[in-house]
Amino acid sequence: MEETVHDNFFRNFIVVTATISAAYKLPETSGIYAFYHAFDFLEDNLSDDIDTRIKSTVFKTKFLEEDNKSKFIIDTCGESVCLSQRMSQFLKTVSQPKERRMLKNLLISCSIFQRPDYIGTATNLRNRYVQHLERDDGFFSKYADLKANDEFLFVCLPCPKNISRELESLLIQLCQPKFNTQRS
Repeated sequence: MEETVHDNFFRNFIVVTATISAAYKLPETSGIYAFYHAFDFLEDNLSDDIDTRIKSTVFKTKFLEEDNKSKFIIDTCGESVCLSQRMSQFLKTVSQPKERRMLKNLLISCSIFQRPDYIGTATNLRNRYVQHLERDDGFFSKYADLKANDEFLFVCLPCPKNISRELESLLIQLCQPKFNTQRS
């Protein structure tokens, strides 16, 4: 496979926390977007907060043999997983407020490494963002009632209207966002 370096990778994206005050930062152009639950933790309690999140989201996998056939099963109700002792120690040593703030910001930025909660397309990214925040049929009225809006990131990629629908469909097939009802 040919190696390619993408120097300007993040320049194409606009990322904001899901608050109404961030709307003015979004373009009034067409494009695709995604909601992510941000890796957002209290600065003073990083270690415990991260450990709690891991315990509530990590799943256990196991092999199950049935009728002389081996099957790979994902058990989403499996045993919780904790931080390794080494990682726990690392997080506890991040004691200076400046270092904790930097780590928190890095974790929020790394939220895009997880599967998005929702992917969509819009002819006007700013208007669609506001609709998701304020309307009864928006993302937050349907799915985000258990978490505060500002614990979500809105990541958008402005692109021409004539390809945004196809790109959205392809991304939904590739990423399988948990709150999209559309699968293709």
